[in-house]
Amino acid sequence: MAASDVERAAAFLATHALLLLGLGLAALLLALAVGAALVRLVTYYRPLLLGGFRLVVAQAGRIESVRRLFSSMRSLLPGAYVTLHLTLGLALVIAVTAFLILGQEVLGRSAVVSFDTAFAVAMHHASSPRWHAAFVVITFFGAGGVLTLATVVIGVVLIRRGQRVMAYTWMVAQLGGGILNWTLKGIYGRARPELADASLYAPGFAFPSGHAMGTLIFVGLGCYLLLRDQRSWTTAGAIIGLALSWCVIMAFSRLYLGVHFVSDVVAGLVAGSGWLVVCISALEILRKRSRPLARTAEVR
Repeated sequence: MAASDVERAAAFLATHALLLLGLGLAALLLALAVGAALVRLVTYYRPLLLGGFRLVVAQAGRIESVRRLFSSMRSLLPGAYVTLHLTLGLALVIAVTAFLILGQEVLGRSAVVSFDTAFAVAMHHASSPRWHAAFVVITFFGAGGVLTLATVVIGVVLIRRGQRVMAYTWMVAQLGGGILNWTLKGIYGRARPELADASLYAPGFAFPSGHAMGTLIFVGLGCYLLLRDQRSWTTAGAIIGLALSWCVIMAFSRLYLGVHFVSDVVAGLVAGSGWLVVCISALEILRKRSRPLARTAEVR
């Protein structure tokens, strides 16, 4: 795609950004609602579906070759714990690969940089004082100081409830995310766009966005802690929908205020996702190791 085409596409997207944001959030919530409805439908008819499945398996098991195949598959299939960590490992590989590719594009001054610049300029010209003021309020809740305060409060609550493993993992995850973001910013050293008001400029570099990354880690791990033992798919869908919507809105606020490029917030979300799966994996390992210790203490 020619540079002029990239710039025209960026200008079109920036001009209609608020409309596209609204449509995207509506589509996300609709998809989650449909997914939750389908799960509830499957749960309602679960006895019937399981009965049919067992009947098919029983009939197939009468065939010698199929019975041997089932036996082999049973020994090869991993348990739920292993499956979780394999899934998290795959997600981490995808996140790291996507971040490295995006970082290389930014350093190489490719079409991504042209798109970033054109989008930022067009967004600056299309912004309005009313929406600007609204996004200033929104972006405040993604600042490092606010997230740190909320992290400490939640950590103290978890400790008072006796959930020390969760509390320490929670606080280390937030602290580690901040250190990782600071390190990545120093490695890439990308300057911020020079379009925002001076009062909005934060010290440091732009890539990846700290607001986007920190919010995703905070909200993502918070959702995992809330939903780990949740059995209501409706409640889970609502919480996930709100969490994802907030992450998108927070990332968009950084674009609207002109303090980040598009690739900055995308990189922040990707890096945050990678660190999030590392923290979830670590949490599950610690929880598994703490159970035998808890049982031993009860016996004594």
